[in-house]
Amino acid sequence: MKVNTTVYRENSTSDGLNFEFDEISICPMCKHAIKPFKMYGVYYSTGQNQKNVTLLYRCQNCYDSFILQFDDVYSTTTRSMFENTTKHVKISPIKFKDQTFDDLINNTSPTFVKIYNQALSAETQGLDEIAGIGYRKALEFLIKDFTISKNPDKEDEIKKCLLGKCINEYIDNPQLKTAASRAVWLGNDQTHYVQKFEDKDIDDLKLLIRLTVHWISMILETEIAATIEPRR
Repeated sequence: MKVNTTVYRENSTSDGLNFEFDEISICPMCKHAIKPFKMYGVYYSTGQNQKNVTLLYRCQNCYDSFILQFDDVYSTTTRSMFENTTKHVKISPIKFKDQTFDDLINNTSPTFVKIYNQALSAETQGLDEIAGIGYRKALEFLIKDFTISKNPDKEDEIKKCLLGKCINEYIDNPQLKTAASRAVWLGNDQTHYVQKFEDKDIDDLKLLIRLTVHWISMILETEIAATIEPRR
């Protein structure tokens, strides 16, 4: 949602700048949906006709404070440059929260959980160019750890096998095979100079990883259910 606010030049209470921007709706500290409370705002010049803005907010849920920064901001009265006022360039600090997985996934591939959360931490800090590579590595550990657990006699072959071939040869469940193979396609895109799937991004990769996790969990849970014997 766009909001309009007025900030004043640093060390001034009269030289105001009115600008409009997309208000943050998720607290970077507690991850709760919020209507943030602005405590302070200031703008300062960094060059000819260029103004930067810093806003100090407080979350109404966790009561932690955080800062939004905007570069090259123009007053909303300068309509020809209005588009330059709509996006923040930095939020700080950002508190990272681990993604949790069920015990079946934790026990099957603890390395997947570790790498996934390192990639998530990188993404949270704005390191989007390396986060995708981390998600791709996490996916490989998840799939290979799972297939090794089902084919312990093929451990050496699976470890050396290309991931796509591993999925084709060692995964029979069609839903898991679909989710995992597509996740590999998008994951590989994150590591290459030229992308094949220009209309997909890291969020699509994470969705497919979640689906892969889901189907692996379903398979493992079904195997546990199958151990229940009938009673007379």
